[in-house]
Amino acid sequence: QFVFGIIFLLIILFAIEGLLRIYDYYNYQCSFMESNIYKELDYSKQKQMCNDYRDTASRGGIDIHYQPNQQSETIHINNFGMRGEDITKEKQVDTYRIIMVGGSTVFGSGSTSDEKTIPSFLQQKIEDSKIVKQVEVINAGIEGITSIEETIRIENELIDFNPDMIIIYDGFNDNVISWGKYIDNSKLKTSIQKEILYLFQTLLPEYKTPLNGVFFLESITENANLRNNTLTTPWIKSDHVYERASLWNERMKETCELGNKLGFKTIIILQPFLGTSNRVLTEYEYNQFSLIGGEKNIENYDKFATGLTN
Repeated sequence: QFVFGIIFLLIILFAIEGLLRIYDYYNYQCSFMESNIYKELDYSKQKQMCNDYRDTASRGGIDIHYQPNQQSETIHINNFGMRGEDITKEKQVDTYRIIMVGGSTVFGSGSTSDEKTIPSFLQQKIEDSKIVKQVEVINAGIEGITSIEETIRIENELIDFNPDMIIIYDGFNDNVISWGKYIDNSKLKTSIQKEILYLFQTLLPEYKTPLNGVFFLESITENANLRNNTLTTPWIKSDHVYERASLWNERMKETCELGNKLGFKTIIILQPFLGTSNRVLTEYEYNQFSLIGGEKNIENYDKFATGLTN
């Protein structure tokens, strides 16, 4: 009876796994699949990209990072948990090393490969310029990261790679996080759900039931929110805008002072997002722009930018 019970349980688990994979393939679509940017890619390729981004194992909290040595069709997480080819901590002689940090825009969310990210474009631009010196650009972007975790990561991890320059491409995520978490690092913890998923992703990467099950439930909630029109709340927070700018300023200064001390240059870029330029948006872009709050986002972000100069 025990053996038959185990066999029956396995059959149930395989059935659930199969049904969730079928549902996921035909129903789960990440946001960029709606974009005309990828219209020339077939559905299977688009789905592969969605799943690769979703399935990449990462830890949240103050020590946010990607699990090293992950390989999928469109993403390679190297031996140090950064996107791109494997690297050595020791810098080669006569190499100028640039480390670029930031959130999903730097990491390259929605990119079809590691070569289609901002750090990779910068690397290619430098190589095409025929600069004699050897330059190495490292992609240290992490989806969802803010200046809180970045400052700590630079001080405790990235300086060990002996950078000559650190480029910080930041701002959006700092304005999305709640004010309580922004002023209290202890609240930046990995949720129990995320911890459990992380264990399955790292120990049983081929077992998709937990991951697909969570996203199945989230898709139901998201559809309900769309029906109730509750997703148009501005992502950029309107509370404590100038205080946020002041704290962001302080963290950036910390990194600049660290660079002056250790001998690396620091470039800080307040990142743009949909609607912050005069470029005419496509229909897809305008829909996304409206979905995350529209003009109210721009108004709040402008206040944040103004606070940086005060």
